Amino acid sequence: MKTVFSLTPAIHCCDYLLIIEPTGPVQKQIHAFKEYFRKSYRYPNAIVSKAHITVLKFRQYETFEKQLIRHFKKLAAYITPFDIVLHGFGSFGHTLYVDVRTTGDFIDVLSQHRNELRPLLKSEGFPPHFVSKFHMTIARNLTPLQHDIIWPSWNRTKYYDRFLADHMVLLKRRCGTLSYSVVQKFPFQAIPPVKQGRLFA
Repeated sequence: MKTVFSLTPAIHCCDYLLIIEPTGPVQKQIHAFKEYFRKSYRYPNAIVSKAHITVLKFRQYETFEKQLIRHFKKLAAYITPFDIVLHGFGSFGHTLYVDVRTTGDFIDVLSQHRNELRPLLKSEGFPPHFVSKFHMTIARNLTPLQHDIIWPSWNRTKYYDRFLADHMVLLKRRCGTLSYSVVQKFPFQAIPPVKQGRLFA
């Protein structure tokens, strides 16, 4: 009996995140908030990842990655760098976060091209999720009791900062794993869009 070896490369599925990352000083402050939460309440809910704003979540096969990079690069080229304002804290009940307010045309550009992105992002059983409420998470998976304990204090806490968002980042992890890695950064270039035709033609 002959042994047959397949030379077909394995097809891996990946979880992807499209994010905006804050600048150094803001990154340090958000990290300090997470450390304060962890030490003050001793809950294991403070997330250990670097501070970021999730724009889009989706699952796709790794073989689509070159197309993803090409399309996100084109999209970013039309976006003008914009201010992100951080203003106090908010809660989803199960999640404590820093409230994010944006300026500029980022949301409009993303909304205009959402339908063109969907076919590339769509994976069976895992529709892409465009985040509607931008935020930076401090702690998540809070129980109702934990939330009732921590929220009055954080709700009274004042915090205000801002930073210039001048790029977005695509992250990925193999399905079933925990750690994300950087795929590519996409600088915002403020190139005027072409009126005729489609962005992703």
